[in-house]
Amino acid sequence: MKFLTILIVLLLNHYWRRDRHLAVDSWFVAWQRWLLNHRHRLPEWRALIPAMAVILPLLPLLLLIWLAQSVFFGLLTLGIHVLVVLYCFSRHNQDLLVEQYLELWEAGDYEAACQMVEPLVQEAGEPAADDYARIHSQFMTYLQRTALRKLFAVLFFYFLLGPAGALAYCLLVAMFRDGRLLDDVDEFALFERTLAAVEWVPVRVLAFSFALAGDFVGAFRALRNHFWQAPDLLANFSLLAAATDGAAGLDDVEATAQESRLRAAHQLKALQDLLLRTQVVWVIVLSMLVFVV
Repeated sequence: MKFLTILIVLLLNHYWRRDRHLAVDSWFVAWQRWLLNHRHRLPEWRALIPAMAVILPLLPLLLLIWLAQSVFFGLLTLGIHVLVVLYCFSRHNQDLLVEQYLELWEAGDYEAACQMVEPLVQEAGEPAADDYARIHSQFMTYLQRTALRKLFAVLFFYFLLGPAGALAYCLLVAMFRDGRLLDDVDEFALFERTLAAVEWVPVRVLAFSFALAGDFVGAFRALRNHFWQAPDLLANFSLLAAATDGAAGLDDVEATAQESRLRAAHQLKALQDLLLRTQVVWVIVLSMLVFVV
């Protein structure tokens, strides 16, 4: 069922061109706010509130999956799996976003292109920038990190731990971005290390996947140079960026393309193609794992 679910969600994610802003997206913010309002009733244990914020929402999901077993020949369970994984994906169709951005960029309307993506890159934690080249670079970084946290890492934890694992990871990332439960400096640092440790393996799996889907030598060199770094968010992102540059040949693009507008467009197209090929690699590898295991 896991392979079928992954195949379905990847197809839906690719061909569902509209944004997926859901009416239930605000529930986790309301849940965190409720925990904060009632924290005085709970023991003052370190990281108790963040742990409750992630773990307790998993219980209704696990109960629902248990109740749905063997109902309609497993179709109800399959539907739940698909909905949960789709919920963990990005609310934006990344391919459509890149196409719209490139259309404006190649037409020379850099201001409109940057205005379109600037809210997304700032929402992802990037600082404000006032020049087009800087915003373009931030958009490339946004696409890389979104591919990790809103696609490949979700699939990784779903394949290992099922829909509860995918949702738990999604909530971890959402809580880290929101930060309302992590007002204490020590607690924030602890949670940051936890998230870095959780993403340590998926980042390296994704980097190796980039090597299989693109320039193997360039991506594998980056993976080898960064592989044994201790869990750290910045180190993870550095590995991801280096593997992306090596696999997609972004350094080569910079060396051969003389005009900055064309160079930036080629970089973005190369990244988009790499991410699509990597999804195909994952489908092939997962299908082999299903038959072997």
